[in-house]
Amino acid sequence: MAPSRQLLPLLSSLGSFRWTLIRTLRSDNPLDLNGELRGTATFTLLPATTERDWLYSEEGEIPSAVTGGAALPGLRWTKKYIWRESVDAGRISVWFVKVTPGPEEADYLFHNFDFPNDIRQGNNSNQPDGPLAEDLGQSTLDEGNKDDEELVTPPTPPNSALDDTETTVLTAQGNHLCINDMYRTAYAFRILSKTGEVVSWASRHVVKGPKKNQDIVNRYERA
Repeated sequence: MAPSRQLLPLLSSLGSFRWTLIRTLRSDNPLDLNGELRGTATFTLLPATTERDWLYSEEGEIPSAVTGGAALPGLRWTKKYIWRESVDAGRISVWFVKVTPGPEEADYLFHNFDFPNDIRQGNNSNQPDGPLAEDLGQSTLDEGNKDDEELVTPPTPPNSALDDTETTVLTAQGNHLCINDMYRTAYAFRILSKTGEVVSWASRHVVKGPKKNQDIVNRYERA
């Protein structure tokens, strides 16, 4: 199934479920959070606009095992983005949300999804090429992206109760430059090959800058 066809049910499928989130944070900066966060995430279709906008919302509670400057055990954390589906063009983009009273709406672009032609099929070969994000270890932080054009390795989506059904892993990349900090993101969606329905997914953010050296991996399963 071609990537353009697989995009059609992607966001509607994500919006059909509540997702459990496990986030692993690693950073060289002691002021950044380090450790594992657990929470939930949802996608909600916003009222009709010129595009199909989905509000991504996540929330959780900081556990005592997490370290870093703002790591206060029991503190609730939340984050929101808008995922925009350009149906006619077959594109997906992620936007920051305006920090203003009233309904959530897109502010400025975080990144566009770039889908490479590296789709994997089957239960035993549905992982992206190269080392898995969880196997990169500290070398990822030490070496970083030596070239500005180097891509981030997508993490492997969690296994699910549907592993006996043929699945496909659809990957995507996205970059964002924030002043001097480069945010490189990789996504991996485990979908049913016949329908495109998402059964699990994962994302990874590698942040490099004068005072930043972070590697953040998120894994999502149906709640």
